[in-house]
Amino acid sequence: MIWKGIVGRNFTPDAFREYVAGLTWGEWQPEFIVLHHTAVPSLAQRPNGFNNASMSGLERYYRDEMGWSAGPHLFVDDHVIWVFTPLTVPGVHAKSFNGRSIGLEMLGNYDVDAFTSGRGDMVRENAIAAIAMLNAALDIDPDSMMFHRDEPNTTKTCPGRNVDKAIFLRAVKDYVTSEPAPGFTQLSASQAGLTQTKFKSEEFGRAREYLPVFLAAADVYQWPAELEAVMQQALGPRWMTWVLMGIASRESRFGLLLDEDGRGDGGHGHGIMQVDDRSHAVFCDGEGWQDLRSSLEYVHHNVIVPSFNYLGENCFELVKEDYGALFKATVAAYNCGPGNLRKALEAGTDVDSLTTGRDYAKDVLARAKALYGTLS
Repeated sequence: MIWKGIVGRNFTPDAFREYVAGLTWGEWQPEFIVLHHTAVPSLAQRPNGFNNASMSGLERYYRDEMGWSAGPHLFVDDHVIWVFTPLTVPGVHAKSFNGRSIGLEMLGNYDVDAFTSGRGDMVRENAIAAIAMLNAALDIDPDSMMFHRDEPNTTKTCPGRNVDKAIFLRAVKDYVTSEPAPGFTQLSASQAGLTQTKFKSEEFGRAREYLPVFLAAADVYQWPAELEAVMQQALGPRWMTWVLMGIASRESRFGLLLDEDGRGDGGHGHGIMQVDDRSHAVFCDGEGWQDLRSSLEYVHHNVIVPSFNYLGENCFELVKEDYGALFKATVAAYNCGPGNLRKALEAGTDVDSLTTGRDYAKDVLARAKALYGTLS
């Protein structure tokens, strides 16, 4: 059989979104996605996940030993999403489903490996992201997803007894509803050339340049004494400065990632604070967004304080009257909106569950801490 070749590249979830967006499907249109686990290797057998040698070994196995024309489309570990067989052609992964589906293999043996904690949970999160993005890109109904064990010609337990289909499907649907996040936008890690709280030297240079502006903007906020006590313990007496700077870092790397007109996100995100014209048209139609001081004043009065008040009025009991948790939800709302945060809290999920990358507040506060440690 003619071997279809492999892509052999790995992507973070944000980079995978961009990769999928750039693909063109021809005559073959996948109708659903099939979830597998590798079983062998298990997580213990691949302590660092997959690598390029793993992909080459899999290619030899499927092509030379099995004599197949292709293998599964994706291999997901606890770090990244690997594209193996090109997504635009049929793969080989489940006999009755091959011609109509995309196959995704999760690293691990989930008959025995934990699936909702430790490394297994990280594999689960990457698999959910990949499936949700493919569903959105190809307009596939999430309910059409199959487990390998649903295939009529197999007796396998794949993707493992520890994988509950209803719970997994619910997580995929939740992720699909947050694609893309409304309101304020986030440039992807691949665009940024950064991951999480790692900074380039030029970003710290921008941060130092803008520090006086952020200090002045932060001084205007008036917070409850209970919140002040919690946040001062974490980030010092001028803590709001570092939070605002953490948002600016996450959104635009203090403007380093914006085009020559000061925009990002395909022209929708405006300025260092990435105010989105789809949610804040009046402000973005003017010139105020081009000035950092004006943008900070705008988000103070129209985004951050209103979100805090809304969540405090509607969700204070849901965060167990914890002011720190309430503020973390407020930070997450900068990305996905207070209404979505309320839905997440009412559903009992993490405040970041509907944010881009599912880590917005966590990452912003980590950036704030790093900036505080460097610039304070």
